[in-house]
Amino acid sequence: QYAEEVGEVMGIDPSDWMRSQGVFMTLASGFGVAGDRAATMSQQLTQLGYDISSFYNTSVEDAMTKLQSGISGELEPLRRLGYDLSQAKLEATALSLGIDKSVSSMTQAEKAELRYYAIMTQVTTAQGDMARTLDDPANQLRIFKAQATQAARALGDLFIPALKAILPYAIAVLKV
Repeated sequence: QYAEEVGEVMGIDPSDWMRSQGVFMTLASGFGVAGDRAATMSQQLTQLGYDISSFYNTSVEDAMTKLQSGISGELEPLRRLGYDLSQAKLEATALSLGIDKSVSSMTQAEKAELRYYAIMTQVTTAQGDMARTLDDPANQLRIFKAQATQAARALGDLFIPALKAILPYAIAVLKV
């Protein structure tokens, strides 16, 4: 439902949103982050992916991949955008939050939460960029592409019943 609302407001393809949010949810849950917290993280990281895409004028897929890598502990993809998820940065972030535990002794869930916090506190200039610059040509092209994809999917859905009726006969003819 949220993906549909965002799609209406921002003009993005809700199925792309749901796919990205699902990947983040799977990652967070796989690391052991509790259900509600994982859902919140996945929703915010998905929105951030669109904002990073807009801010850095890169593809949505590239932005999502960088965030997925970052939340998984890979440093380089987000470092290329100027964000630091190094061990030293995470240690400093943990200390600033009053966490005495070293990063190396944390569980995967704790590390994922810490990476998430470190990402969210460093991307403040990019957050909300898609909404702020919705009328810019680059974002208008993203919206156009998303709308074209949705239109093609809807058109394809119209032909599925006909294909279901025709394909068995076509397959039989080819076998013969």
